[in-house]
Amino acid sequence: MPKQSNATLAMAKAATKSKAKIKAKIKAKTKAESKNRNKTKAAIKRPLYLTEDDVQALVTVKDAIATLELLFETWRDPATVNLPRQRAAVGKGAFNLMGAAWGASEIFGLKAYYGAAGGRFHVLLYSARDGSLKAMIEADNLGQMRTGAASGLATKLLANPGARTLGVIGAGRQAFAQVAAVCAVRKIETVRVFARMAEHRETFAEHIERKLRVAAMAAPSAEAAIGDAEIVVTITKSAEPVLRANWLKSGVHVNAAGANAAARREVDAETVLRSTVRATDHLAQAQVEAGEYRDLVAAGRLKWQDIVELGDILTEKAPGRRGPADITLFKSLGIALEDIAFADLIWRRAIERGAGKPMP
Repeated sequence: MPKQSNATLAMAKAATKSKAKIKAKIKAKTKAESKNRNKTKAAIKRPLYLTEDDVQALVTVKDAIATLELLFETWRDPATVNLPRQRAAVGKGAFNLMGAAWGASEIFGLKAYYGAAGGRFHVLLYSARDGSLKAMIEADNLGQMRTGAASGLATKLLANPGARTLGVIGAGRQAFAQVAAVCAVRKIETVRVFARMAEHRETFAEHIERKLRVAAMAAPSAEAAIGDAEIVVTITKSAEPVLRANWLKSGVHVNAAGANAAARREVDAETVLRSTVRATDHLAQAQVEAGEYRDLVAAGRLKWQDIVELGDILTEKAPGRRGPADITLFKSLGIALEDIAFADLIWRRAIERGAGKPMP
């Protein structure tokens, strides 16, 4: 064979050297990518801390409605358990503790908060596969959205399909999510709002118009807010009823969403008795907290068998609205199972988007 020229040998050496460099770069890149993947896996394994701002950025009340719909569809899973709220007097308020396990999503967790001015809310979310902590989530916004979502889901299931007017009693921090949730499931055209302070109801009506692009107005009285409403929301902490049955028009759906303790009640006895559907999110918790139902059961005017759970209406194990003239009532309590299910969606969104901070 003829001898290769020096130039040819030099070119061959250069090519070999170049290939080696490329291989080295590929190896280094692969190693770096593997290292990054391992870091990502480690970060996912470490629990996340998510703030109120994180929650606001990651989810909406529509997300919460979809989550609760999925949750209540799987309510009867033997591995799904809701532990009713426990309260302990602390200082000028109460320490509230509630827990749940959702079998379908292999999660469990708890919500804890202090029920007084300046109180903080937190959810701890765990994996049922290995018991590891997945996240600690600041849960004021979470709770507002999930409470609104429960009313939204009840409205979707029970309100007349053509309902276009909404009456609201209450304008506190929970009220906007209630309106947003109802507007998410019905084409609301008009909202009338009543709160005890004129300034609060006027400001709230303006907020609704600005955020939801729906006509909203302040009503001079609770009766004026409710009179023409096809859907009603009460969202107060009142100890005495703020809603009277004789204000209600035929075919209305009522979400009583504010009072979640035995000493509180938002609707009068006649509203309960006139309703053809009396629903709640969890019967066992209603037996502890639903003052409106408890009063009538104690008086022998109602039986607990007359109350149905929202999940049973959704899965058609219990009847819903029978006709357009029916009055339907959803007594919302706010249960831990709703909190935990929504917290799981928030955690998954945070992982997808790189939100939150890993905990030690």
